[in-house]
Amino acid sequence: MSSSKTSEKRCCAVCSYPAPNRCSGCAQAFYCSKEHQTLAWSKHKRLCKIYQRQNRGEPVPSPDTYCGLCGKENGPLRQTQCCNRTICDDYDNYTPFSYSANSCSRNHDRYTRCCYHYNEKHRGKDPLQCRKCSEDHDAEKEAWYMTNNFNFQDDILRAHPPSFAPKHCTKCGKQVKQNAETVSVGRSGIHCEGCSENMVPAPPGGMPRTTYRFKD
Repeated sequence: MSSSKTSEKRCCAVCSYPAPNRCSGCAQAFYCSKEHQTLAWSKHKRLCKIYQRQNRGEPVPSPDTYCGLCGKENGPLRQTQCCNRTICDDYDNYTPFSYSANSCSRNHDRYTRCCYHYNEKHRGKDPLQCRKCSEDHDAEKEAWYMTNNFNFQDDILRAHPPSFAPKHCTKCGKQVKQNAETVSVGRSGIHCEGCSENMVPAPPGGMPRTTYRFKD
C-alpha cells in the first residue's frame, strides 16, 4: 500500500484536494496523503487487484459480477438506478445517524455527481457535463462529488473537476477540508471541529458531519 508520484492533475479520492500520489499497485487511485490512502484502502484493495490484472493484460471478471466501488464479488449485488451499474446491495449495513461510510449503495446514492444528477432530474445523459449540477454546489463540493471513491472508476478518470481555494476556519485560521472533516457552518463562516460549539465528533472512519449554526 505505497504511493508513487504523479504529474497528472488529479483529486484525492477521500477529500478532493490535489493528489500528488497514486496507488503504486494499480495506478488508478489518487491521494493527497498517506493518511487518506490508508483510510481508503479497505474499499480499494479488491479493486486494486482487479486493476493490476487488467494492466497486465490478464482476464478480469465481468463488471456486472462485482461491486464497482469496492470490488466485492460475493454479493448481494444490485444495479444502480442512476447509471445501471453493479454495486453492493448493502443499505442494511448503515445505522441511521451514524455517519458511517460502510454502505456502497448509500454512498453512491448520496455523495456522487452521478446520482445527484439523476435525483434532481436534470437534463442530459452525462452528469459530468451538466451545468446545472455545477451551479448547485461550491467548487470544492463539486470536485468531491465528481472524484470521491463513492464514484465508479470510469467516471472518476474522465471527470474534469474545478479548481478551488482551500477553506480556513474563521476562528483559528486552520485549513479545513469540508468533505473529509467535521465542520460547523454558520453566519460567521466555517469552523473546524476544535472551534465548533456543542458538536458530537463523527465516529472513527465515519462520514464528516456538517452542522449549521445560525445563532452566533
